[in-house]
Amino acid sequence: MNTPKNICKIAALFFICLLSLTNSFAQTETQQRQTEPSYEVILNVLTASNNTNDKLPVPKTLSNVLKKLQNTYSLSNYRLDSTYLGRIGNPGGFEYKSIINQNQESLVPTFSEWSLNILKNPPNVQGKESIECQGFRFGQRVPVKTANGVNYEQIGLNMQRFSLPEGVPTIVGSLTTAKPDELMFLILTVKSSD
Repeated sequence: MNTPKNICKIAALFFICLLSLTNSFAQTETQQRQTEPSYEVILNVLTASNNTNDKLPVPKTLSNVLKKLQNTYSLSNYRLDSTYLGRIGNPGGFEYKSIINQNQESLVPTFSEWSLNILKNPPNVQGKESIECQGFRFGQRVPVKTANGVNYEQIGLNMQRFSLPEGVPTIVGSLTTAKPDELMFLILTVKSSD
């Protein structure tokens, strides 16, 4: 009648092995989640015009973008209006909202918001690292003076599914401003964070 004791020992040994394997798989899954990369996202907003008062130095990191814009547009002066910084996981997303005052003479604020969604990092056709975004949105609510006061109008840019090279400032769009012969350019840079 040793058989029931042997069956219990074998069942206990099987149960311990099963628990050990389950714990091992759980640790592997936790380690994989901890090693997901994260990225630094920089959105630069440049404004270009022919107004000689608008000439301000543009950071050297944007020199290739500036050359491309100068070759494409007949605008002579560029200024960096703002730089936004964020951090995002792979895949991930974030949304940013703030108050800015583009017009220094006016006390009426402009509201700015932008978002970037579902960031992925697959290699591109040439085998280089690229960043794939499922959605990017940039918008501003700008004050417009009317006979009854100030109304806010929404301006912006929405993009669905695009890619850009990792670590390279890339022009993702342009918008007109309230001033004639003036354009706003959105430059996005996504790079691995250390």
